[in-house]
Amino acid sequence: MRRCYLLVYNNALGNREQIKEALNQPPFITWRSDLPNCFYVISEASARELATYLKEKLGAGRFIISEIGENYWGFGKKDTWYLIKNKRLNTAKD
Repeated sequence: MRRCYLLVYNNALGNREQIKEALNQPPFITWRSDLPNCFYVISEASARELATYLKEKLGAGRFIISEIGENYWGFGKKDTWYLIKNKRLNTAKD
């Protein structure tokens, strides 16, 4: 089952390109970002499995990865809300 997670990290984990490179590999399915030091990620793996993968791939640094459940609210971009709700990127052309 696909789950949506919020990954928040400090700069010691790696630069943005290094983190994107890690997120483009399994166990991640897809991701999106529109906030600094934050990614929304889709995976079928558990938060523990994702955290272990990121620690092995990127090494030092602090981060938290937490599943986004049903109780969320905020002021984000339309495509971010689509990803959170549908567990996939919005490929529809408006």
